Amino acid sequence: MMKAERQELILKYLEANGRIVVADYAKELGVTEATLRKDLQELDEIGAVQRVHGGAIKPDTELSRFENRVDLGVDVKKRLAQTAMGEICENRVIFIDGGSTNYLAAQAFPRDWEGTVITNSPAVALWLSDYDHIEVNMLPGIVHHKSKETIGSAALTVLQQLHCDLVLLGVSSIDPEHGITTPYMESAETKRVIIKAGAKVMSLITPEKFRHISTYRIAECDALDVIVTEGTPDCVDALTAMGVAVRVTQQ
Repeated sequence: MMKAERQELILKYLEANGRIVVADYAKELGVTEATLRKDLQELDEIGAVQRVHGGAIKPDTELSRFENRVDLGVDVKKRLAQTAMGEICENRVIFIDGGSTNYLAAQAFPRDWEGTVITNSPAVALWLSDYDHIEVNMLPGIVHHKSKETIGSAALTVLQQLHCDLVLLGVSSIDPEHGITTPYMESAETKRVIIKAGAKVMSLITPEKFRHISTYRIAECDALDVIVTEGTPDCVDALTAMGVAVRVTQQ
């Protein structure tokens, strides 16, 4: 088993169980305790887990830095992007919100796609600026030091004047009862306005983000028209009942 696959399994187990005990989970995973400890140490260094004596627990609600999240669960994120790309590319004016999954989605755009991308992510803007047929507009504002998204009054002023065919919203936490949430107050304010800018709102959500709740509420789950995820989250029926279309990619 490749290290990336093993670490994805570790994160899924931690999300489901809340805690990993090295002596027990190493046997279930089929690796040595030393290998599991090394994986947990690497995941702890990028903020994906919190190391404790004998194992690890879920980290606190603060997101790790964008640059640390890009390579985390990269295979899943790429599969989500490929599953959604046909539907995304049906649109001609797209707002791409910040976040590591959306950055990988930007990398999946076909070279012959023609249209306009507006984004609050410097990473997305830089990547797509190399495409001959895409007009890239970067949202002004202050770049948040962890999320690497532009926030603040300048960003909000421009957002309030936008109407896009599609918004690709970055989501870090979603729960049917508590809605879409984020650890950052400024991000919550910005994302609420981003949602209003789209005729259609889609989000690519990795499995560990479901049933997770952060500090600041952005919106109810039904603010999303489409969710693309992998596997079948246990809250899919609740989301569907709200009118959210859930598209599932296969591993």
